[in-house]
Amino acid sequence: MRRLNIAATSRRARKLEDCAALSAGAIIARAASTMPEDAPGEDARAAPALLPHTAPVPPADPPVRRNRRARRRPLRLIGVELRAHWTMAARLVLLIGLFGFPVWLWQTGRTESAIALIDRSAGKTAETLRSALALRLDHIFVAGRHRTSRRALLSVIGLTRGDSLTEIDISALRGRLRALPWVEDAVIERRWPNALYVRLHEHSAIARFEVGGRMKLISRTGAIVDMAAEGNHGNKLLVKGHGAPERTATLVALLQTRPVLAKRIVLATRQGRRRWDLRFDNGVFLKLPERRPDAAWHRFADLDRAHNLLAKGALGFDMRSRFEFVIRKPEPKDGAEETPGATRRAATRNGGRG
Repeated sequence: MRRLNIAATSRRARKLEDCAALSAGAIIARAASTMPEDAPGEDARAAPALLPHTAPVPPADPPVRRNRRARRRPLRLIGVELRAHWTMAARLVLLIGLFGFPVWLWQTGRTESAIALIDRSAGKTAETLRSALALRLDHIFVAGRHRTSRRALLSVIGLTRGDSLTEIDISALRGRLRALPWVEDAVIERRWPNALYVRLHEHSAIARFEVGGRMKLISRTGAIVDMAAEGNHGNKLLVKGHGAPERTATLVALLQTRPVLAKRIVLATRQGRRRWDLRFDNGVFLKLPERRPDAAWHRFADLDRAHNLLAKGALGFDMRSRFEFVIRKPEPKDGAEETPGATRRAATRNGGRG
């Protein structure tokens, strides 16, 4: 090992000596011989050549799938065009028939026979359609019947099972129903395929009315209903006088504002188509004025509640005057103090109470 180290050292020393012996020119010549022939010079390194700029290449489009409907589109367009042509031709034929057929019938003199044929065909077609759809009357439903009897209702309707539902005259049937005593109005509907629905609106009696010795009823609308109709109406208010039925609804509405006192009234008489005379259950009368009867009624109700006027033994009260409250008293038993039929006047001024 020691010998090998000595030999390597001597070899390295020898190379150093050879390099020191070479001149500067020899070193440059040896370096030039080791460089490649196509190496660029100093000028080329100083100004490198510019390469041409190339535009970026866009990515290729994905492959397009062929649409099967696109391939069938020409056939569909052909079908659309054919349908358009056929539609135009059909319209033209229909137009010619609409205008040409009546002209041909008129020229040949067959108009009346054609009309009769059309009527017969239409009637047969309607009958066939009704038979096919079974538009026959099987049921009649009635709602709102409270006082009208079943027998009277069926006799007025006059329909039987199996009648054609389309041939029922609704307006005529409604008129017959409104002629019944208790019926104020009626609503009739066809319920396909085999039923008829009837809804009745009956009168609501509010008072009794005596006409020619016969007792009748008065509804809220002022209509007079025959007393022979079903129901017990003996507790209704009895009214008399000319023009009483038309004003009864207004009078009843006024009296009901004081219901406790109104229950004791048994008779109301219309005087001269202008005002009312009332009679209570104990025989006492009350004469209401022509103008402002509502004010007089409320005033009398307040006085009766405060002083119990109906229990004082008076024959009646006259409130026809705006400024006087007249009390009619019975004749005295001894006949000394007051004359028969004496009256007591409680005079009030400017609307005050007496």
